[in-house]
Amino acid sequence: MDTSPIVHELTLTCTPDHAFEVFTSRIGEWWDPQYSGNPETLTSVTIDPRMRGQITERHSDGSEHDWGEVIAWDPPAKVAFSFTLAQDRTVPSVVRATFVPSDEGTRMTFEHDGWNELNAEARGKFNEWPHLLERFVEATR
Repeated sequence: MDTSPIVHELTLTCTPDHAFEVFTSRIGEWWDPQYSGNPETLTSVTIDPRMRGQITERHSDGSEHDWGEVIAWDPPAKVAFSFTLAQDRTVPSVVRATFVPSDEGTRMTFEHDGWNELNAEARGKFNEWPHLLERFVEATR
């Protein structure tokens, strides 16, 4: 049973402020609808920009599904949230993104962690982060 964090390091050609804004305020622009409860009706994905704010997907039929709750909000350096998409809601994992200035623009560390014996079986569902993060990188340009 693999409980190690899923980690991706990215180099972005933008400022940390811009990267943070795209990752959080514009998540609905880069999130691939196929990774939602219903790709055909998904209309938005949002992060309520505050501690304990919800990460929510909304659909054209009026339904909403919360994916987690903000547990760290430190613009433009860090955001973290509990994450229950495609998992048992009672045993969330944790998504963290940090943004550090670099010579190229920004060094982003993305981490999907919080795996344990109760939720590690769901970890294998998250092999598509590189696809989503590439969409994020494109949105920062």
